[in-house]
Amino acid sequence: MLQLDGNDVAHWAPKASKEDLALLENAEYSDADDIFVVRSAGQTGLSIAKDGQSQPVLRPYSFFYSGTFFLSDELGTPIAELIKGSMSAIEKRIADANEYLNIHGFSVSELGGDTVAIFISDTIRNFEEQGIPPNDAQWSRIHDILTNGSTSVMRCGAKYVAKWIDHSEKDNGGRFGFYRRVLLAVLYRHTGQLDKALQVISVVDSPQNINAAGGKSSMSVLCTIRAATLMDLAQLQPANRTDLLIKARHSLNKANALSGSDSDEIRETYCRLKRLEQ
Repeated sequence: MLQLDGNDVAHWAPKASKEDLALLENAEYSDADDIFVVRSAGQTGLSIAKDGQSQPVLRPYSFFYSGTFFLSDELGTPIAELIKGSMSAIEKRIADANEYLNIHGFSVSELGGDTVAIFISDTIRNFEEQGIPPNDAQWSRIHDILTNGSTSVMRCGAKYVAKWIDHSEKDNGGRFGFYRRVLLAVLYRHTGQLDKALQVISVVDSPQNINAAGGKSSMSVLCTIRAATLMDLAQLQPANRTDLLIKARHSLNKANALSGSDSDEIRETYCRLKRLEQ
């Protein structure tokens, strides 16, 4: 079974010949809500029927932008080749990036556009194929993309961020990259992987942190995230609530001391802690 992006099919079909369009007949199309079967294909759209129903409805190709077509390899492969042959250079690059990201588990529609998909695809490919991790400028952009992404994007992105951190810290002779660990801790916490978040943050207590790559500011942020994560656990584990809140206060006090100033984030975390303690 072959999957074709609805957006790619919808852009190719109006320019395709009648014979080529016939390859779409009996294909399945799925969006977020329903599954349809293609009954016939024309220059203006597809006649589709819901799975199990016989009466088809004509829909314009714009209807199919956000879903996926499912075809047998025998029919899907020639359509995929026809689609690629009709694309411009930039369209081919976007399609290649989307295909690569789909294979690597990303929900491309949730990434935030073609330029983001190309950037994330290139970044992963550079590391997987050439062993080149993101540089500082790329890290900053990755941070913005992933922290503003969906839970699905965060969870998938965390797998690669963990690999990149491990690689960079080994290259730095074991020096911890606190700034980069902030991103991984955030991703783990916001996807409910609280134990993993605490493990990432635990390096702030290591005697090796004197050799850390990153200043007190990043250490302070990590301690703040640890306090917030411990509070999350306190709400999930009533039996351990008191002990977890005590640890959260210790971590937040350390964050405040490292910060040198009462930041908005630290102040808001103290307010949350006070509410939970009461």
